[in-house]
Amino acid sequence: MARLIRYFSSTSRKKSTYNTNCIEIPIKIERSSTDLLKAISYTIQRDPTAAHFKYHDDPYLIPVSNFQKRAYALSQESGRKAANWIREQHADLFDHKVSNPPIEKFYPKVIYNEEYDVNENDLKKVINLGNVSDALTIYSLLKNKNKELNIDTKQSLLELVCFYNSQDVIEENWIEERWYTQANQERETLRNTWKLNGFANTLFSSFQNPNAYHYSSIIQGMAKFYQFEEAYKFYQEACEKQVVLSIDAYNSIIRTALYIKEGTDHKWMHIQKILNKMNECGLSMNIGTLNSVLNVLSNVISNSEIKTYALSTISEAKKLNIDPSLATYYYLLKIFCSDRKNKSTILVDILNILEGKSLIIKDIVDTNFFMAAMENCRYHLQDFNVALRVHAILLENNNYNLIGDSYKESIYYRHFFAILCQNESVETLMKYYEDLVPHIYIPEPAITEMIIKVINSSAAVELYPKLWSDILMFDQADREPIITELTNGLAQNLFPSFNLSIKSKIGQLGFSIYNGIEERQQVGKIKMPWTGVMLGNLIDICLFGNCIEDAAKIINKLHRNQNEIIGVPSSQTISNYINYCIENSHFNELIKCIEYALEVEYIEIDEFISKILKEMSLTPMQQTHLSKLIGTEYFHNIVNKNS
Repeated sequence: MARLIRYFSSTSRKKSTYNTNCIEIPIKIERSSTDLLKAISYTIQRDPTAAHFKYHDDPYLIPVSNFQKRAYALSQESGRKAANWIREQHADLFDHKVSNPPIEKFYPKVIYNEEYDVNENDLKKVINLGNVSDALTIYSLLKNKNKELNIDTKQSLLELVCFYNSQDVIEENWIEERWYTQANQERETLRNTWKLNGFANTLFSSFQNPNAYHYSSIIQGMAKFYQFEEAYKFYQEACEKQVVLSIDAYNSIIRTALYIKEGTDHKWMHIQKILNKMNECGLSMNIGTLNSVLNVLSNVISNSEIKTYALSTISEAKKLNIDPSLATYYYLLKIFCSDRKNKSTILVDILNILEGKSLIIKDIVDTNFFMAAMENCRYHLQDFNVALRVHAILLENNNYNLIGDSYKESIYYRHFFAILCQNESVETLMKYYEDLVPHIYIPEPAITEMIIKVINSSAAVELYPKLWSDILMFDQADREPIITELTNGLAQNLFPSFNLSIKSKIGQLGFSIYNGIEERQQVGKIKMPWTGVMLGNLIDICLFGNCIEDAAKIINKLHRNQNEIIGVPSSQTISNYINYCIENSHFNELIKCIEYALEVEYIEIDEFISKILKEMSLTPMQQTHLSKLIGTEYFHNIVNKNS
């Protein structure tokens, strides 16, 4: 079997004539243990009705709102972290072998303290593992024991603490926590978080004659955490000592132009000066240099000069055969498309380059491209066809890995659905809605409102039940604009041509909306106050479906809680209700409506009562009841007017 697999996996196939004396063995291709599974996975497409595999442990608890998704994923990961903590705290209880051959990651964590006989190899080990706190502890223990360290070990430690700013980061094992933490960090304002005069500075000072590696490490660390002024001072110090820094250090210094220089021209001169310095040192620009320059240009006030500088930088990179990354294209979009008055089609040119390619990450900012591209389609180009091209590239091969974090993914689909709502028919909109909602994307309230408006304008009444079900599922029933738009649209699309069955279902839907919100208000899930417009629309919807009992309950709500309800239903709604009661001889329901109309003082009250007296056959008892309600004198005045 193994021979058969190796044979069929070979890329080399040589044609040869049949010869029993010559056996041609194909070249062996090394395969990983998961290659076969990957090959099979490519034959299976995503099921839009299925949730993400991480939720399959509890199929009845699959989250259906953004808050629930976050809470579910983080709580599940919290359980794993709790188990990991117990294993670390009580390592003596878990001395059994959990794997064969043993996996070091499963071993209990070593506690480094005064009792532990540490040496330089221990320090090297934790540095390789990226354990900052353990590295600092071991270094302190070795220093207390007056043990000298190899210069290379100290250099590795400096690189570690500079890269992580002398603090531990979230382990790669905690995927969900990293996913949501990165989203929160992305929204924070960029600020200086470098630990000034911290361990990194102290360690750097311990070098008697800092070399290029030491300067490069401290400069890159400071620039990464936005301590640009200090980074530039170290750069100047290195230049004075004629130290040739690493290419990455020069790239970091280029980014300082945005903060230590004022004005576009001064920033550009600063960049050119550093590029010239690199040239003098025999260093050629790379993709990091290109992106650093464009990063600075994309964050200054947009003008024609910036575009000229960007094009000259791209031209220089092209001469050096530097292949742009998605971050490069992201910066170009910011530079050329920030002015919405003058449209640029640079995104179309970028897509012509990217289509058909399998993308890999080269810069951490690469994950900003798809979000920015879809935003460009929405606001700048306002072209759904271009948006479809962007989406097709995202779904090709493994390109979806570059979507970024949950925050960027949500923004991407927010813009995508906004373009759909603004430019496409309801049929196209619902095609993508069915495919992506809710397991890939849950619309924000603003997008839900836009979707409702599209359905309203298209009079797609058949979609209202699903939409209302989703609104409840997404915990958006407390959003006043959504409920107002939903009830308005439903009330405006009540066509007499509908058959009795459809009318009945629409009426039931109207009361379902009322009942669903009422139940949630009573248990404190919804604090949104009712408005007269909402309840008026629901009354019209219930009447359309011949649900007079439900409409009467809403009238009772208006009468009973009128001080808590903002505004009143339109006089047309009250007139429709009265007409229905007259035609169907619902006197008891009618009386409640008249009582409410009197209390809120509709100016059409005389017309309402006159119509009742003219068109409804009232028994003497009913006439007495009505006269007591509105006042005997007032009742007789209206009777006299009618006669």
